[in-house]
Amino acid sequence: MSKHTFDFVMFGLYLAFNIFLGLWVARRRTSGTRDYFLAGSGLPWYTVGGSIIAANISTEHFIGMIGVAYAVGFVVAQWEWGNWFTFTALIWVFLPYYIRGGLYTMPEFLERRYNPACRYLFAVCSLVLWIIAQMAVVMLAGGKAMNGMFGIDETLTILCLAVLAGSYTIYGGLVSVAWTDFLQFVVMMLGGLIVTIIGLDRVGGLAELMHDAPEKFKIIYPITDKDYPWFGVWSLFLSIGIWYNCTNQFIVQRCLGARSEWDARMGVIFAGFMKILLPLLVVIPGIVAFKLFPGLKDPDQAFPTLVRELVPVGLSGIVMAGLASGMMSHISSVLNSCSTVFTMDLYKPFLGRGKSEQQMVRVGRVSGFVILAIATYLAIWFSYQKLGVFVLLQNVGAWVAAPIAALFLLGVLWRGATATAATFVLVFAFPYTWLVEYVLFKKVSWLMPFDNWLNRTFLVWATSMVLMVVVSLFTRAPDPDKIKGIIWSWKIAALPESERHRNRGWRNLFLWWAIFIGAMAALYAYVIWFQYWGPGRNPA
Repeated sequence: MSKHTFDFVMFGLYLAFNIFLGLWVARRRTSGTRDYFLAGSGLPWYTVGGSIIAANISTEHFIGMIGVAYAVGFVVAQWEWGNWFTFTALIWVFLPYYIRGGLYTMPEFLERRYNPACRYLFAVCSLVLWIIAQMAVVMLAGGKAMNGMFGIDETLTILCLAVLAGSYTIYGGLVSVAWTDFLQFVVMMLGGLIVTIIGLDRVGGLAELMHDAPEKFKIIYPITDKDYPWFGVWSLFLSIGIWYNCTNQFIVQRCLGARSEWDARMGVIFAGFMKILLPLLVVIPGIVAFKLFPGLKDPDQAFPTLVRELVPVGLSGIVMAGLASGMMSHISSVLNSCSTVFTMDLYKPFLGRGKSEQQMVRVGRVSGFVILAIATYLAIWFSYQKLGVFVLLQNVGAWVAAPIAALFLLGVLWRGATATAATFVLVFAFPYTWLVEYVLFKKVSWLMPFDNWLNRTFLVWATSMVLMVVVSLFTRAPDPDKIKGIIWSWKIAALPESERHRNRGWRNLFLWWAIFIGAMAALYAYVIWFQYWGPGRNPA
């Protein structure tokens, strides 16, 4: 696809408006720490939900997930549809305590539930993983994507992404991030739909595509499958799913910035409905590319190939803006979370005592600038290295996420979980994940047939859960006063009395959650029927 002036003008105008919006909404909302880090607790439900989706999507979806769909098929849609479970846990189990507890960060929860050591360990691990495996990787992937589709230099793209996303994020904090996320969410959905609609039109529609390539619409694979065993896929929701959606700072922080608990919960439900639609944007295009352009040497070129070959002049600028939106929203979200965690979990407890609100905001901005500079340098440096290192780093992040999920789950569901057990599991997780990766599944004969990252992650999570229970039984029980109000109950799941008047009629949270769950059940039922009893049962 050649460079077209009109498309680049549209793209430039969009970027300019994005920066203007981020700076404008923050003009009077950054005086204190709650204003800067939590948007003054003023975000409405639709901004919360749109921001969650925008923060979640990046080049790993438009490039990586579409590439997986090209190579394997619809099974990868479960990374999105599986959120029915984790969003349910976030809505009814975790959010009540997070919001009523007045939390700023997820490491803060670990200190209140266990001890300061857990807080600091989690904070440091999160910063390292986010800077390397989230920010730097997304910048690098964005540089490669923009170069492949539009011929823009990789290094220039990385620098531009850093400057553009950092300008409003560092200045405005969460309020800037959330509202620009909402804009980016709309543009991202529009850009993805353009590619999907044009692609489906070329192949004769979705029904024709399913008829022509039924093998690509399988959703359940054997338990011994090397890539997507059904047990590994479904167990992932208990480990990485819980970590990513229920304990991950850059996801949960939007909920903490909501103007009410009702808005926070309804925002998650709204994000759930958007997750239903996401396979249209990040899975179906991959299968379309398989039908139109079979034999691509690199599946990650599926989306760039679709854009180059199918999208006409005038629309490619929107697609470019949509791709940039995914990258910028992810970078800004992670950057904002990094500065929040550094300031509130590492700086404040040691150096920030007695500091004013304005001084803490200044620390947040300075730390954000430094973190962005480090991530940008790493992205440029890694651009000259082999990409395999990034895959490894992301896998390590996934394994570390498993024990974190165990700590949070048992922390809210079991009053017997102790601080000693939590600290032990956090420290033990690092050598144990190495043992699982390089010894157990490689040397133990009965485990070798199940060797893939999904099963390895489940084993780390299950072991962490067992160790938490065992060590807790032999160590001092937590102080009942310390855990009061933290352990989940049906009473805690209900909205506070002050907000129940909003939860009536068509605004009822349970009603919309039930519709969301019903829609997911219907979709799962259809694709399973298609695979086992419909046209996909015996694919040619």
